[in-house]
Parts: sequence; C-alpha cells; structure tokens
Amino acid sequence: MNAGIFSECFQRKATKNQIGPLKSTTELGCLDSSRIYVGKRFSEASSELICSICQNVLWKPIACTTCENAFCTGCIQTWINKQQQSKQVMCPFNCTFKEKRAPPILNSLLSKLRVYCAYASNGCEEILSYDALEVHEQTCQYERTPCQICGTPVSNRNTSNKHEARQCFSEMYNRDPNQTQAQFMKLLDIVETSQRRIQTLEKLLGIESQQNQ
Repeated sequence: MNAGIFSECFQRKATKNQIGPLKSTTELGCLDSSRIYVGKRFSEASSELICSICQNVLWKPIACTTCENAFCTGCIQTWINKQQQSKQVMCPFNCTFKEKRAPPILNSLLSKLRVYCAYASNGCEEILSYDALEVHEQTCQYERTPCQICGTPVSNRNTSNKHEARQCFSEMYNRDPNQTQAQFMKLLDIVETSQRRIQTLEKLLGIESQQNQ
C-alpha cells in the first residue's frame, strides 16, 4: 500500500490531546479505536471491524466487490482520489476496486459497539451505540471549544453566532481589568498572524491567475 495515503488517514485520527477545535466522527471520516468503550457487556472492536487503510474502527463502511474487504468510506475515497489519473482504480489490496455495500453481518457487529463521544475531552460523558453516535454529535453541547484568547466556549458549528474581537476583548476586561494590555497584545498578535496568512493566500492566488491568463 501507498505509505503517503496511509499517513494522511492517520492524520485524521482524533486524539484526546488534540489542539484546536475538535471534529465529529463524521468530519474526521474515521473512528479512533481508543474511543471504543470496553466493559462487562461490551468488548473492543475485533479485527474484522478494523479498516485496513487507517487501522481504526470502520466508519460508514463500504466494501470492494472484487476482494470483499471493507473500508471506511472516507478512507477509500481518499485512496481513490489519489488515482484520478489512472485508467483503472485499484483497491488497497491490488485488485480492481468496485464498490458495494458492506456485508450486513459487518454492520450488525458494528452496531453492538459502544463509543465515547468525539467531544469527550470537552467534557461529554456520553457512551453511545455506534448507530447513535452521528446524531448525538450533531447536537452535542460539548462541541464548543474554548476561545484561545479569552477562554469563552465558542461553537464551531453555529457560524451565525460569531465570536467577534469586541466581545472577546470585553470578556477579557471583565475578567481581569489589570491584564487588559497584555490580553490586547495577545489578541493583536493573532489578528496580525491571520492577516499574514491572508496575504500569503492572496499572493498564491495572484500567481495562479497570472499563469492561467
């Protein structure tokens, strides 16, 4: 298998120490094996429930008609996209890839798993069935991530309720007026960093537009 594609899939794994906004299982496209709840009535995922690309628990699996191996939908799509220039799309097991539904027995085994919410590190204590996980994470109140400046929980899902600089600065001032100057400088650093990134993107876009003319 292609090591480059492997590394991309591994980068999508959710970790408990992840920095920045957390992502739902669906956004990640794979289910980290460490999130499987193991108890008296529930066991860890067996080998047949592991995606051979990302080496994690299958998430929304589909199978290859030729070899009948199953993969996470996101993983196999990434794999296929890497072969856009190829005349024939090859499966990770070196056979011609033709998609089919995952076997019912596989989905049945997955449905028996119990999984920690993707926002567990934000405080969510829910342990859900595999089938209920996606719906729960769409509305989980712990999806909010603390603002890196003032610490106010900010939703990454609700883009209509933006956490603006004025609100952020006001929150910092109310919390500790004596530290306002230091906090303002921290905010300014982040704004300037964002502006530099925008300028870099604009330059790149300018270069591309010139090449296309």
